[in-house]
Amino acid sequence: MADRGSEIRGHRPEKRDVVLWMAVLAGPAAWVLAEQVSYMTAATACWLGRPLLLYLVELGTLGIAGLGAAIGWSRWQRQPEGSSEKGDPKDSRRRFMAMAGFWMCLGFALAILAFAVPPLLLRVCD
Repeated sequence: MADRGSEIRGHRPEKRDVVLWMAVLAGPAAWVLAEQVSYMTAATACWLGRPLLLYLVELGTLGIAGLGAAIGWSRWQRQPEGSSEKGDPKDSRRRFMAMAGFWMCLGFALAILAFAVPPLLLRVCD
C-alpha cells in the first residue's frame, strides 16, 4: 500500500511543467474567452450605445495572451539548446513547449486583434 502512494507522488508534474502548460494554453484560452465574452456583451454594448465594453474585453484577453507569451519566452530562454539525440529529452520537451507556447500566444493575440477591428470600424449595433 505504501508503494502505491510513493508511486503516485512520483508521477506528480513538476511546477515548471505546469507553468509550461500555462504558456501553451494561455493563447487559445484567451481567444475562446474573447469570443465568448464579446458575444455575451455585444447586446449590452448596443443597448448602452458605447463600444467601450467590447474594447475592454479585447484588452483583457490580449493581456492574458501576452502573459502566456511572456511566460513562454522566459522559459524558452532558460532551457538549454539541444535535441533529443544530443541532450536530455526532458529539457528538449520543455524547450519545445516553451517555444510553442510563445508562438501560439502571439498567433492567438493576432487573432484577438483581428476580432477587435470590427468594433473600431462599425457602429456598435451594426
